[in-house]
Amino acid sequence: MNPTEFFRWWIIDERTDERRLTTYALSRADAARAFPGAEPDLQTRELHYLSEPGAAPPDSRARER
Repeated sequence: MNPTEFFRWWIIDERTDERRLTTYALSRADAARAFPGAEPDLQTRELHYLSEPGAAPPDSRARER
C-alpha cells in the first residue's frame, strides 16, 4: 500500500484569468498533467493508502469453486 497525498489545487481559470480552487482533490502527478504550474492548497490535504496498480484489493480472496 502506497501513501498518496491528494489536494485541491489553485489554478488559473482559462476563461476568466482568475485564480480559483479546483473542485476535486487530485494527486500531485494528476495535477501536474492536468494543470501545469498549479499550486496545492495545503489545508485540503488528504492522505490515502492506495494499492499497487494491478494488485488485488487487500480484502479480496480467491473464491472456491
